[in-house]
Amino acid sequence: MKSLLFLSILIFIYYQLNRWYPFEISFNYHLYFYLFVAVYLLIYYLMNFQQNFVYKIMKNVQDTHNKPLYDIDSLSYKQNQTQGLKNNLAMKQGWRCMHCQNPILQQDIHNYNLHYIKPLQFGGQNNIQNLGLKCSQCSTFSPY
Repeated sequence: MKSLLFLSILIFIYYQLNRWYPFEISFNYHLYFYLFVAVYLLIYYLMNFQQNFVYKIMKNVQDTHNKPLYDIDSLSYKQNQTQGLKNNLAMKQGWRCMHCQNPILQQDIHNYNLHYIKPLQFGGQNNIQNLGLKCSQCSTFSPY
């Protein structure tokens, strides 16, 4: 009730200012004041009649704020996604390095690096058909 009384006093003061000084207050200030009143009433309604909804929103905001940007779950998902891509590329290449044709072992696939078959700077496309696996030796000595 105090908040509605406070809002009504503010509206009364604004009305009196507008009545005595009509040319001093521009149209933009009217819009800003009406927007303030609307937001104030919306917050009043939510805080009094939708407390569970506001509580859930604030709890979600707090949980999101307290959660680290990179947690273990997201890193493991990214690693699993990369492992799946590497497995698919290795099968496509016949389990051989795309440069030196040495065999790729399943347990050593994490040591292999993704490379473009035709590099982007030379007109290659950025898609999965232009990707391949290279062993660590070919990756370090390859010019691109």
